Amino acid sequence: MRKLSKKEEKKLQRTDSVEYKKYYDYMRAIYEKSKIANLSLEQRKLLYPLLRNILRIMNRFNFNTIKLIGDKRVKNNRPKIYAVTHIGKCDIEMISEVIGEHTYILSGDFENLHSTTSGLFLETNGIIYLNEYDKADRKQARTTMEKVLKNGGNILYFPEGTWNLTPSSPIIDIYPGIIDIAINANAEIVPVAIEQYRREKLGSKFIANIGKNFDPQTMIKNGCSKAEVKEQLKELMATLKWEIFESVDHAKREDFAEDYYEKYIQAKMQEWPGFTLDEVREKAFINKNRIESTDVFKPIDELILTKENSFLLRKNR
Repeated sequence: MRKLSKKEEKKLQRTDSVEYKKYYDYMRAIYEKSKIANLSLEQRKLLYPLLRNILRIMNRFNFNTIKLIGDKRVKNNRPKIYAVTHIGKCDIEMISEVIGEHTYILSGDFENLHSTTSGLFLETNGIIYLNEYDKADRKQARTTMEKVLKNGGNILYFPEGTWNLTPSSPIIDIYPGIIDIAINANAEIVPVAIEQYRREKLGSKFIANIGKNFDPQTMIKNGCSKAEVKEQLKELMATLKWEIFESVDHAKREDFAEDYYEKYIQAKMQEWPGFTLDEVREKAFINKNRIESTDVFKPIDELILTKENSFLLRKNR
């Protein structure tokens, strides 16, 4: 099997999803055996200062800037999982610039990242790929993350699992696996929020807010359940996001056009042409204890009117 051009890849994706998956399984297998994939933690840490400067130049070249409004981290020698909110393609590059210490990045986007300029940078810095739809691959990624943390490395983790494109929620439900990994590797979690504000002409202004590290193990020992620890992390990330909202000038509702949200979604998806809105939705964590409004009204939307149920159309109903 030969390496395909981007044009050939897109055509294969549109015409044969089975062969497309086989192709990327093949490409990832090649990557996993490469020298870049097998650099040691020590080698990556040595490269990190250079890579961080290159990253800063890349961000400015794309007319993107970032402002850090808060940093409550406590310095210590514990390995850390940076739990970051997720709002778009450039989150990784922008937040990596302000964290200021080496982190491996967890990503489920091998198809979209590999063989790109950003992908080459991130792979050299250290990236842990996983296929979110493959249970065995998710387990392997978890094992790899725990190994990195136990060896003194850090992880950059997006617990929402996908971009938050909701119109009103500062954070969507998060995956619980981050708690298990932190406990098993005796690592701390550092909650982080990031938000993007587009400029009228070129690029975007990003704002980041880093919270205080906390220890899930200590919380478990003090009687908290893993579910409670997860909710605590979610609340901390949401609070950091609200602090970002409060730090910017507030716009009035009447200043927004009626189609503002639709155009916002279109602009977000144009950031990464290979990424689709369906993929964004599929990668979101589904909380079985939460019922969405669309699920509540789905039976009514799908209702076929008959003589027997026509009473539902009465005005007093």
